[in-house]
Amino acid sequence: YQGAWRELPDCCFLDWPDYTGEQRLSEMAERLCSEHSINDGDVVIGTSLGGMVACEIATQVRLEHLILVSSAVEKQEISRILALLHPLVDYIPLKGILKMIGKFPQELRQMLGSSDPEFIRAMSKAIFRWDGFCSSDFKPLRIHGQNDQIIPLPNAVDHVLPGGHLIALSEADACVEIISSVMS
Repeated sequence: YQGAWRELPDCCFLDWPDYTGEQRLSEMAERLCSEHSINDGDVVIGTSLGGMVACEIATQVRLEHLILVSSAVEKQEISRILALLHPLVDYIPLKGILKMIGKFPQELRQMLGSSDPEFIRAMSKAIFRWDGFCSSDFKPLRIHGQNDQIIPLPNAVDHVLPGGHLIALSEADACVEIISSVMS
């Protein structure tokens, strides 16, 4: 995350760690908490899959805030087409697809180009085994794109921005403005 995201004070930006066989979102959350010392009272912001893992972090750590950008709180919010197609993830030549991303925006090329196909496969399956975020005493702040085709606009979002699934990139200024207002 570049640009406006770097204006958030005391922020630590995490990349996905090297894949070591995690099969559940909760396992990835536990690993991130351990490796990056995510503790009670922290604020966690997650985008897309990262938001779903952030929901799992919130079940393991008492966060001050959980902020989801273009993310889901349950697997039922994922596009029905992706839900129907996810069982085929083992048969999709991800390595070849990841090499053919030259026409994608630069940030997306960087993100996907370095992704481990086995990580993508495992997390694609993990999403649809996920029970969802079930905290009655903790409500995440949700920022979502009006035209998101991956996670179509859920009913319970706090801020709707123009754009699709990549609003963290396309609407970075607006996302950071919302987050900054919550944090102050």
